[in-house]
Amino acid sequence: MFYPARVLTFKVVLIFLAMILCVSSVWADAAKSKKPVAQSADKRFQDFGDGTILDSKTGLMWVKKDYWQREKKWVNWYTANEYAQRMNNKNFAGYSDWRLPTAQEAQTLYDRRKRNVDKDGDKIYLDRMFPSGAGWSTWTSEEKSGKAIVVSLKDEGGKAYQDKITGVDAFLRLVRGPVS
Repeated sequence: MFYPARVLTFKVVLIFLAMILCVSSVWADAAKSKKPVAQSADKRFQDFGDGTILDSKTGLMWVKKDYWQREKKWVNWYTANEYAQRMNNKNFAGYSDWRLPTAQEAQTLYDRRKRNVDKDGDKIYLDRMFPSGAGWSTWTSEEKSGKAIVVSLKDEGGKAYQDKITGVDAFLRLVRGPVS
């Protein structure tokens, strides 16, 4: 049977959208079906034992160990984005939608009531559900020219633009979601 190009294109788009809806439902169901193996004292963070931690306050799922803890080296912003793609290609923890957080998302990890220790043994304000020895900040997806925002987890927290190649606070913690 012959279909005009518009009708055929419309059907292809509908099929594609249905596939996306099915895949995102499967990802949401997978997140719901996993059971946490531990949770923070305030029940905000849930550790799923697969290298991920869910923040029940924001719905964001974080990689438990940051780039420094996993790779033992600094990371520039470009390599951070490539790393996110590698984690997606590996389907890390069963997910392929890992990304750099926005500055607002990264700032949700900073909590003055929480105490942890960074890679140098200094105090950072990050829940202890995340292992000690992490970097004290994270790159974000927000960029301008040759700079991107880095969010700090030490001192007063905050955010600052860093050079994408030579940024001094070159750490990374990947996120996905929010998940429902």
